[in-house]
Amino acid sequence: MDNTDVDNVKPTEECHEVHNVDESDRLVGQLFCSRDQAWYFYKGFAREHGFSACKGTTRLDVEGNVKTQEFCCSKEGFRVSKVNTVDRQRAHTPVTRTGCKARVVVTATNTNDQWVISKSDQKHNHALCTPTMTPFMRSNRAVTGRGYHNVGFTHKDLYNALQRGKAKEIVDGDVNALIAYFDYKKHDDPGFFMTYSVDESGALYNLIWSDSTSRSDYTCFSDVIAFDTTYKDNLYGRPIMPIVGVNHHHNTIVFATAIIADETSQSFEWVLQNFLEAMMNKSPISVVTDGDRAIQRAIKSVIPYAKHILSFSKCMASWWTTKEFDIQWRSVVSEFNVQKHPWVIEKGNTRHLWAQAYLTGHFFANIHSTQRCESMNASLAIALKHKKTYLDVVRAIEDGISRMRMNELKADYLSSHTKPFQITKLVDLESHAAAIFTRESFRVFQDELIRETLYRIEAEIKSLSDECQHYILSKYAEKNRKFEISFDSRTKTLICSRKKFETFGLSCRHQLHILKHLDYTYLPGTLIQSRWTNDAKASAPSYVDLNVSPEVMQMARFAALRSMSSRLCYIASKTDESFKTARDEMKKLIEELENSFGLNDSVNQSIVVNNVRDPQQK
Repeated sequence: MDNTDVDNVKPTEECHEVHNVDESDRLVGQLFCSRDQAWYFYKGFAREHGFSACKGTTRLDVEGNVKTQEFCCSKEGFRVSKVNTVDRQRAHTPVTRTGCKARVVVTATNTNDQWVISKSDQKHNHALCTPTMTPFMRSNRAVTGRGYHNVGFTHKDLYNALQRGKAKEIVDGDVNALIAYFDYKKHDDPGFFMTYSVDESGALYNLIWSDSTSRSDYTCFSDVIAFDTTYKDNLYGRPIMPIVGVNHHHNTIVFATAIIADETSQSFEWVLQNFLEAMMNKSPISVVTDGDRAIQRAIKSVIPYAKHILSFSKCMASWWTTKEFDIQWRSVVSEFNVQKHPWVIEKGNTRHLWAQAYLTGHFFANIHSTQRCESMNASLAIALKHKKTYLDVVRAIEDGISRMRMNELKADYLSSHTKPFQITKLVDLESHAAAIFTRESFRVFQDELIRETLYRIEAEIKSLSDECQHYILSKYAEKNRKFEISFDSRTKTLICSRKKFETFGLSCRHQLHILKHLDYTYLPGTLIQSRWTNDAKASAPSYVDLNVSPEVMQMARFAALRSMSSRLCYIASKTDESFKTARDEMKKLIEELENSFGLNDSVNQSIVVNNVRDPQQK
């Protein structure tokens, strides 16, 4: 099948599960004062049931007046074929239409200018959105025009109100206010982790915190972490240390944040020890940092089995072997006569920590620098222009994390409810990858799939058992550059001499060329790393898994109950009667559970008055 017609193929039951919103009988016969009111109603109906609405066909009567109007699911129809041309200048946008037939028809009545729903079909041929994804659907997004005259206050009024609130928050001291804030967060989020240490005078020394979402993310993406301490808070001059990773959308996620007294190995060891405690003692595979020696000593002491990688830029070819790199390094150093320069000597001695030739084959999820931390630091610098309290710092960090999580939700929505455009002739292989990988992961995969055509097999060597085959590949116009690929037909394992899959977790062009040669129409499981797929978070701990710690089980149970209660609150808020019923039943259940666990006054009893002194201001 030609790839330019891929969007004109009607979906089958095999690839599109039918999702029936069984409300057609309730919709038919409903009356509205105007067509706009009917449209507003159907948009709300669509949002409630997890799809986006759009306006469809309009039919006129003999006098030119609108007689009927269709309101459809936004996935109705198919993309026009002219948009599918492969050689277009602009990048292809994701495919959103699946030929969905769900719709309603509103018809004008003969009296009182009313409109009635005359037909309704609510069978969708695609997955419906969860409540967290509905804000990203087009019919649910709108910006309404207002004006300064409608605001009711000036910038000065707003500033004064904020300052009054801040003054009340820190009346008992900056650090005490922060610890009290964290104590209250623990009641809203039982999985929230926070610990701190004080110096001899009783002043705050080191502090680290992480919420349940960050801790859950770590269970899925704990293979690589990165951190640096270049940003310092304005009030006390203390280094702020975000510990970050990368999620399945290749976006930054924050696992924890620390505020440390100084940049000594003792402080870094304290942070790493408590970080591991928060993460159930699960160590990362790789740690990316800058070249600070104190950090290096701390990593060797606390997580000795993790691969320490120094932040590096791709200043030299990534495909070199260690021998080729050493030759090129000596050549460059000699050419510029910098053999005795201290920086060059240090970099040469630590090349096994930063040169990609030495790191090939060791997984680090394409995090080759602390830039992800630095971008977060830049955002903090903007948010905290003037001297700010610790409470301001923490809230600014939380705001940044909230934006990251909203971006992740949006990426989840796009990966789940749109289909990337396919541009190669390997339709089955490309379709399989598009179905399992997130959009950004698929973009990387697709680029490798395009480039596999530049290679050819020069030699094929079979083993005596006929189960393992070896291939020698060369690149077009670069025949001196050879790549060795081995394939085990029993385990369907492909190993490339460049080891890009082992390093980044996505198939390389050489492996894909061999798959094409072997007529594979799908990616074998050995070339799929779950952390880059749409189901990456499916590996999060289950609350029914009895082999995990009680703390992890409580976090999972909390997440499950929060999801259910969110749905309950949404439904119960529709009418005053349902609201009162839900409120009374929830209040009754809370009282019963508090009595059974002896938690009647838990909130008041657990908020201990802290007496931690503020650090000395700089």
